[in-house]
Amino acid sequence: MGMAVFTYYNLYFKSIGLSSSQIGTINSIAKAVALLSLPLWGIAADYYKANKKLLMVTVSGALISSLLFLTTESFWLLVTIMTFFLTFFLSTVPLADAQLLGYLDDDGQQYGKYRIWGSIGYTVVVAGVGYFVEKTAAVNIFYLSGLVYLLTLMIIPKLPDEDVNIKLGDLEKFKILLQKENLFIFILFTFFINLTFETNNIYFPIYVIDQGGKEFLIGISLMIAATSEMAIFYFSEEIMLRFKLKYILLVSSLAFAFRWFLLAEFPVPAVFLVSQLLHSLTFGLFHVTAVNYINELCGKQFKSTGQNLYATAKGISGIIGSFIGGFIYQDLGGSTLYLYMSLIAFSAGLIYFMILRNNSNIKYVGS
Repeated sequence: MGMAVFTYYNLYFKSIGLSSSQIGTINSIAKAVALLSLPLWGIAADYYKANKKLLMVTVSGALISSLLFLTTESFWLLVTIMTFFLTFFLSTVPLADAQLLGYLDDDGQQYGKYRIWGSIGYTVVVAGVGYFVEKTAAVNIFYLSGLVYLLTLMIIPKLPDEDVNIKLGDLEKFKILLQKENLFIFILFTFFINLTFETNNIYFPIYVIDQGGKEFLIGISLMIAATSEMAIFYFSEEIMLRFKLKYILLVSSLAFAFRWFLLAEFPVPAVFLVSQLLHSLTFGLFHVTAVNYINELCGKQFKSTGQNLYATAKGISGIIGSFIGGFIYQDLGGSTLYLYMSLIAFSAGLIYFMILRNNSNIKYVGS
C-alpha cells in the first residue's frame, strides 16, 4: 500500500510547478544518498539478528519524513526530505523480503505465494488513491502515506522472531560474497533491466498526464498491473522448478522490451491499460526469480545482505534513470525515452541469456 501511494509523489512535484528535469534531479540525488545505506542495513540485520527491529526503524523514518513534505515547496528542501524518506523507505522491501525468506528457510521457492499479498495491498488502494488525488489535491497523498506507515508500525511487532544467528567469525565470508562472479554478473544484469523499470515508475504517471490522461486512468493502469502479477507470484515455485533460469529471464527481458515499445509507439489510453498486463511477465516474473536466485547465491547467513545488494543495484539504476531520463523526457519527449528503454531491455536480456548459456555452473557461497 505504501508503494501504491508513493507512485503519486512525482505528480505532486509536477502539480507545484517543477519541471521533468527537476523531478528527475530530486529522485536521483535522493536515491544516490539513500542507496549508500542499503548494504549497511543488510549487514546490520544479518549480523545483529535485527531484521524486525530495523523494519520498525525504517518504517518509522518513512512515516516522519513523508509528513515533512507538507511543510515546504522549496526545491532543495524537497530534495533533502526526499533523501531522508528514501533512506528509510527503500530499505523496507529488502528487509521484509529477508524476513520472509528467513521464515521459509529451505522453502524459499514459495516466496511468490507470500509476496502475492504485496500485490493485493497495492491493487486494493492504487486506483482509489488516483481517484482521490484527482478529485482533491495531490498534496493529500502525504496524509495517506502517513496513515499506511502508521498501520504498518502496528503490525510489525506481531511478526515472529527468527532463530538464525551469525557469529563474529562469519563476517569474513562477506568478502567471499562480494567476490562471487555469478552474483556480480547477475547484479549487473538486474541493473540494466531495473534501469528501464525504475525510469518507468518515475515517468509513467507524468507521461499519462502529458498525453491527456487523468490520475484515475493512472490508478486503473497500475491496478491492472498489480492484479496481473498475482498469478505469476502464486505459480512462481512451479515455474522455477519447471524452467531453467536463462529462459525465465530471457522471457521477462523480452516482455520488458515489448512493454516499453508499446508505450513508445502507441501512447493512447487503451494501450496504457492493456500494456499493464505485461507487468506479470516483467516485474512479477523478474522480481520473484531475482529474489530467489540471490537468496540461493548468498545463503541463509547473508540473506539480508544479498537482498540489500540487489536493492542497491536497483537504487543506482533509479538514480541514473531518473536523472538522465528527465533530460531525455524534457528534450526528446516521453515516446523517445520509452523507445530507448525498450532497446536497453532487449539488449540486456539477450546478452545475459548468452552468458548463462555458456556458463551453466551455479556456485553458492560456501560451496
